[in-house]
Amino acid sequence: MDYTLKVWRQDGPNDAGKFESIPAKDIPKEASFLEMLDIVNNQLEAEGKEPIAFDSDCREGICGTCGMVIDGHAHGEKKLVATCQLYMRDYPSGSSRPERCRSSSTTTAGRASAGRAGS
Repeated sequence: MDYTLKVWRQDGPNDAGKFESIPAKDIPKEASFLEMLDIVNNQLEAEGKEPIAFDSDCREGICGTCGMVIDGHAHGEKKLVATCQLYMRDYPSGSSRPERCRSSSTTTAGRASAGRAGS
């Protein structure tokens, strides 16, 4: 599955920021949203680029550290499900745009929208 992430890049809280489009290619449909971000970050680091900042801890749906807004809903449209328990198979072509709303890191804070490539 291929997505295009729109990531807010900002060097610091007093610096101007901008959106950057980042391809997320060949994402397994079994990957969680956070695993998708891990895959993209590995690709970015291999290219010598800054990874996308995001928070996570247990990745078991318990701690809530991975909280994100997806399609305008906290943790996505599924009720009582943490972001780490969402899977990319739930985001078919053109159906949704997961958003990363904030991060504790000032280097890549902001949001990332992920929509299917070509949508």
